[in-house]
Amino acid sequence: MVGVLLGLLAARHLREQARVRCVASDWQLEFQKSGALHEAVCSFELDLFNETQLATGLRGVSVALYGEEDKVAIERLRDPTSKEPLWTIDLPSRRWTHASAYVLFEDGEARMLSGFRRADLLGWFPDDRVFKLTIVERRDFVASPKRIVPDRQEYVASRNLYSRLRGRRRTAGET
Repeated sequence: MVGVLLGLLAARHLREQARVRCVASDWQLEFQKSGALHEAVCSFELDLFNETQLATGLRGVSVALYGEEDKVAIERLRDPTSKEPLWTIDLPSRRWTHASAYVLFEDGEARMLSGFRRADLLGWFPDDRVFKLTIVERRDFVASPKRIVPDRQEYVASRNLYSRLRGRRRTAGET
């Protein structure tokens, strides 16, 4: 009896802790210059999954790009076919939703983004909770010194297994 009650409470807790999962793919950031005007176009594909039992949505969906020295450029997502801002993304219960989107940054913001470090997807749920997901992040690459291995063993391909079983060993330099 106690196990059944604990199971029901655990299931209820997991349902309440359900969240929206997001996968961003085909990320591109292109810079264009036409005359004195600089533009940066950021485009990507979104796949969102709503784990809750009730349908919900994201409103005010935008992208925040963080440049050098923590400068931030925030713009609202746009629909690639109509070129209008995306006001909401509807998320049906327990289904995947696909959205293609792009963001257009102009002039000062576009110049700042040449050295961007991170891109976040932002949105708000109907109950005013914030949805935030890091889409892309650039980190500094640090190379470590090469470790010296004094006695390196050369291994040969596995086709010589029969020879090894018979007791004959072959090294990599032999034919």
